[in-house]
Amino acid sequence: LLFTAMSGGCNGRHAFAGVLADNPQSTRRREVEDFEEISVSMLRSFASSPRKVPSSQLARLRALQPIFNQLYDRISTDIEFVRDALGESASACAWGACETDVFRRVARLQALKPRLLLPNSVFLERADPSSCIARFVMSVGNVQAGEPYQLQLVHALQSAEYPLVRAGPLVTHCQAIATAAQLVHPACPCVAILTKPLDSLALRTRIDVRGVGHRLRTEHELAVVYVSMGELAACTLDSNGDLLLGGTGPGSGRRISVIYSRYDFSHPIGVFASSLDEVSAALVGEWATIERLESSSAVISSSLGCRLAHRRGVQRALQREGQLERFLSQDEAAMVRQHMPHQWHLGVAEERAEAELLVRRDPERYVAKNALRPRTGSGATQDRRASGGQIVSGAAELLRLLEDDARARHYIVYRREELQLHEAHLVHGGEEAQLPATISEIASYGAFLADASGAVLTNLHAGFGARTRPSDPEHPWAASLGFGALSCVEPVEG
Repeated sequence: LLFTAMSGGCNGRHAFAGVLADNPQSTRRREVEDFEEISVSMLRSFASSPRKVPSSQLARLRALQPIFNQLYDRISTDIEFVRDALGESASACAWGACETDVFRRVARLQALKPRLLLPNSVFLERADPSSCIARFVMSVGNVQAGEPYQLQLVHALQSAEYPLVRAGPLVTHCQAIATAAQLVHPACPCVAILTKPLDSLALRTRIDVRGVGHRLRTEHELAVVYVSMGELAACTLDSNGDLLLGGTGPGSGRRISVIYSRYDFSHPIGVFASSLDEVSAALVGEWATIERLESSSAVISSSLGCRLAHRRGVQRALQREGQLERFLSQDEAAMVRQHMPHQWHLGVAEERAEAELLVRRDPERYVAKNALRPRTGSGATQDRRASGGQIVSGAAELLRLLEDDARARHYIVYRREELQLHEAHLVHGGEEAQLPATISEIASYGAFLADASGAVLTNLHAGFGARTRPSDPEHPWAASLGFGALSCVEPVEG
């Protein structure tokens, strides 16, 4: 594998993170035959040293992740629970209704084939853990891992100087994907990596999926193809229910064993749609393709049921009395509950009344997030402003939200946490700086695989990662860093 090292201005440190260019004559869906010839260099911003976390806290997060894996898997086939949790969205929004209708038709089919989940849980470290139950509060649960390949490259850099640094999920996730593919087609397994089309795909994502594909091909000897939703729309099902690639390009006619999804299926516009006419025809047309994929023998790394299990409406429903215990033991439910944030839905009258009282009393202590969690753009920073998915914070913005009933019904209010600050040395845009006040979010990655009989083959914590950004939103790097510079985690005494 040919790497172009980024050096100079980095105190002699080198890091590697991805593909910059490949053969412009190659097709979108060619198999990964030429990765060794592709020039790669560091594109992603990164921290030159790992985020230090007390070993006792890492052990707790490590133990928690398999519980989350199991929770999401059980929700993903529970039609009744998902229907009740997302009932408001389904009744008020044409997109939500379409989503739950398709789920109702395919959920039982999902239970008849292997199920693969690769989720991650993102946590924020409280500044004063002595005043609360848990030091880390869960910020969000994601249906798929972000940037496992580039995180592995940052790990290669940091582990050379910090031997105890924890790895990310790349190795474990690729093993789970390979095992799932062999369950479906033992003789000729093939993995299709799903992303946006190249002309609208962020370079950082393109880099990452190429790295994942390369490992699947070289370490696990799998056939790997890259596809968009448009190309999957041309797929057909044979008499055995196998998903066959359509078209005339490389890989045409090949049976797909696993779809490793890096495509954002979230709500397209961030507000309830009274009609599907309010959504682009191309996105509405994806539902027929989604139903075909879900009905095939192919295993999807983030099935429709798994995606719904991560919706904010479902997360809110889990906070109701006895709902976690529907899926988990009492001890497991208690452990999960300690890390979940309190929330108030502005679309529910009694919760809105309480939230308004709290926010008007002290607006700086609260933030609001779009309950529909609309899909991002695919820019360098995953900017959510265009879709209405950005966090609403600050007294003026929050009070403005409360005055707008039509907009407020789509939002959930959370308590703003005072977060732990720390120093960090970041490399960003070819520059480096020692920042005295940064915050980090810690990602705990999971891997879950069950066979067609329902027997659990894998339920693991798959690794840790971190993203670090300036604590001051007015810092010159804050906007361009987005969610933060990639980093790894190092356990320390405590």
